[in-house]
Amino acid sequence: MNYTNLTTIPKKREDFERLIGFDYIKSLLDPKTPYGQKYFQHLVPLSFENILTHHSDVEELIKTFQNEKFLEDILNNLECVLDVSHTFERIKNKEILDEIELFELKNYVLVVDNIREKIKNHLTEKFVPPELTDVIDLLDPEGLRMPTFYIYDAYSKELAEIRKKKRELLKSENTCEDEILALTEKESQIEKMILEEISQRLSNYHHIISESIEKIKYFDVILTKTRLAKELGLACPQITREKNRSIKIKGMFNPKLKSELEKLGKTYQPVDIEITPGVTVMVGANMSGKSVVLRTVALIQYMAQLGFFVPAWSCELTYVDNISIIAEDNQKPLSGLSSFGAEILAINETLKESDGKVSLILIDEPARTTNPYEGTIIVNALVKIFEKNKSYTIIVTHFDDIQARRRLRIKGLREELLKDKSIYKPEEIINNLQDYIDYQIIEADDSTVPKDAIKIMKLLNIDEKIMKLVKEKEYEKEA
Repeated sequence: MNYTNLTTIPKKREDFERLIGFDYIKSLLDPKTPYGQKYFQHLVPLSFENILTHHSDVEELIKTFQNEKFLEDILNNLECVLDVSHTFERIKNKEILDEIELFELKNYVLVVDNIREKIKNHLTEKFVPPELTDVIDLLDPEGLRMPTFYIYDAYSKELAEIRKKKRELLKSENTCEDEILALTEKESQIEKMILEEISQRLSNYHHIISESIEKIKYFDVILTKTRLAKELGLACPQITREKNRSIKIKGMFNPKLKSELEKLGKTYQPVDIEITPGVTVMVGANMSGKSVVLRTVALIQYMAQLGFFVPAWSCELTYVDNISIIAEDNQKPLSGLSSFGAEILAINETLKESDGKVSLILIDEPARTTNPYEGTIIVNALVKIFEKNKSYTIIVTHFDDIQARRRLRIKGLREELLKDKSIYKPEEIINNLQDYIDYQIIEADDSTVPKDAIKIMKLLNIDEKIMKLVKEKEYEKEA
């Protein structure tokens, strides 16, 4: 079995892919053949064995296609591959093909043969299409190797003689219409017989034609994944079925956000994260990148199980049966439910879906819309219940006093920026806030959430009256 039943929440795959940013990845894919295009239109997660195969094969093609000119040559050939799926089915069913179908088939086999000759000494057999010489000879009896098809004179001596006689009659001054009509009718009968014979003989090659289609499709699919890996600087994930092993990602980056920052001349800060079985609580100030971490972790796991390389410098993953991500974007305000109601239903569905499965569960600020007292109670309950099922769970929260076995936090505002008042340039900070935040993920040593909001207000040079009142309230609370 090549595929597996990986479940996701949100259950609708388009919603899930949009939420984690895989829609951006799909927009970058550029398969060259109709077969590759169909494959990526209907992507499904792979079985564990096929994941390993795809990853290994991408590594092979990366090594093979270091020469850009060679790669460009192959891509140009792949763009010329026609979709002969319908024609193939008719061949398999021993149906009679018409001249258009034979024209397309001839084009297909000539292009595939050209690709075969170029890659056969560079790639392993799994990528190399079978030899199609017999099919080519059948469709090209004159050996011209031209991408055209005609019922050639070489197919029949009788046909050649009839056509010769017709030409002579047409040149003659004493042309006999009836004789030409009779010859034309005979010519048509012979052409029909030849089409029947060619179709019959092609049915003997249906296995080899089928093999060529599958190999061209696979080659295009792996080459598309290879080009994406090279374009984005993706890494081959090490994936295992062993349970109770930590997920370790080094140099994790979000491709879409990285691209957007680079267009603005800014630098993206990659981060490292380790996710252990059970629950990890993650804290950090607003705008510190917690949501991006969750979505990128989900994206990496999903891409790996689709057989892609992933946006990181390196990573060790565990094969999972379910990926759930619950974030504000999941909520559908027009559904009639409050955002809290929709969120809790999604969490409840996640709990049921993950029962007895190896799951990656990512929950972004649950109970964010409730009061802090109830919110703290709810989040502590979620930590306890998800700790029991030993899934890989990260819960991001802004509540204090959350009791968890393991806690992480985003390092947050770069404290050194607060020491020199001369650097306070609110306009620059508003446009470049990411430059003032350290996105490193570090171990947290207590149950409180970092208090960076007031510091950010200060950086932004907020009105002194507001800041004075905020400071007074902060002092009262601490007292």
